[in-house]
Amino acid sequence: MHRLTWLVAACVGLAGVALAAASSEQTVQGIYEGAWKDAKGSHKIEARVVACGKQAYQVFVREVLQDKTVAKAEMEGKTEGEKIAFAGGDWSAEYAGGAIVGKCGDGGTFELQRTLRQSPTLGAKVPAGAVVLLDGKNFDEVVKKPLKDGKEQEWTLVEGGAIQMPKGGLNSKQQFAGSFKLHVEFNIPFMPDGRGQGRGNSGVCLPNGEEIQVLDSFGMTTYEGGGCGGLYKYKDPDAFDKFSLASLPPLQWQTYDIEYHVQTKDGKVAGKPRVTVLHNGIKIHDNAELQKDAKSGTFHFQDHGNPVQYRNLWVLPLKE
Repeated sequence: MHRLTWLVAACVGLAGVALAAASSEQTVQGIYEGAWKDAKGSHKIEARVVACGKQAYQVFVREVLQDKTVAKAEMEGKTEGEKIAFAGGDWSAEYAGGAIVGKCGDGGTFELQRTLRQSPTLGAKVPAGAVVLLDGKNFDEVVKKPLKDGKEQEWTLVEGGAIQMPKGGLNSKQQFAGSFKLHVEFNIPFMPDGRGQGRGNSGVCLPNGEEIQVLDSFGMTTYEGGGCGGLYKYKDPDAFDKFSLASLPPLQWQTYDIEYHVQTKDGKVAGKPRVTVLHNGIKIHDNAELQKDAKSGTFHFQDHGNPVQYRNLWVLPLKE
């Protein structure tokens, strides 16, 4: 029997006193690491537990094999009294206190512990020569869309020097035309009942008008280029699927580190820009050509009606 026939995608009911109704899904969702063991040895596995609303979940497990390929599989689960129970084939498991523990096959066992991963570029320091767009204190380099009555919106400040996306979005005050490095930190809200584009939607729009999507893609997929890190509507991040390593759970701070390169002709930008993008330190686009021509323009951080938060935004112009 293949050792992964039991693993992943679980729609799980949840009830009980141990996990308070207001926070239970947030407590259970996340990344889990551990091992599957039998008489032949131990195998490292990891799982993504995804909150799907109404105290239901999907769980995705992966194992990196000796030949560096990745084995993926899915499992279903259900509520059993006050327990979160998982079952599939001859495998069974329960959730308790940040762990998923179960039995599998002929005497096999597995245990997964919830773990917290962070982007290696979280809190990146502003380099010399960079333009700080947002640091939670000085807002001179960004512009908000005014309200219908002409009044300026108030900033909604949140912990850690972050702002919640104002209505209509946020633009850089300056225009940029040439090559640059852009650092972005964003926090996607917890919207477990949402699906597809209705799950923490925003976007980072580059000076040439193209968008790098911001979305809750932790265990979720959508149309081409519509997932987190996608070049909107035409290119998914490299190796993007429900098991993708790049996306973190909602309510965790995530990062984009974007290198944008343009050519110049007679002192003016020309041709199509190329981008290399790291999402939480993982390369998701490698010198990818954009569809629109280079031009001078502002950065735009998109409002899509979801309370996405941003902080530590800075851009470093580059000399090619």
